[in-house]
Amino acid sequence: MATTNLPASQAENSSAAALHQLKELLERDSAFAQALGATASTEAAAKLASEHGIVVTPEALWRHRGTLVSGGLPTWRG
Repeated sequence: MATTNLPASQAENSSAAALHQLKELLERDSAFAQALGATASTEAAAKLASEHGIVVTPEALWRHRGTLVSGGLPTWRG
């Protein structure tokens, strides 16, 4: 099976767009915000985001932990 690697700048743009979508959803949907805050890992958070139509990698979530909502939440332990 062949894979296509995105150029680094394109992958960063995709992550930035997904994180922006995620922040918007967090602001307008308190139930989603609570569910995301209750996730135990970035993998679980990425799965929850994908269930809401947002494709974001666990790695992107980890890099932006503590910056998704005011107050520094959600944050996953390392």
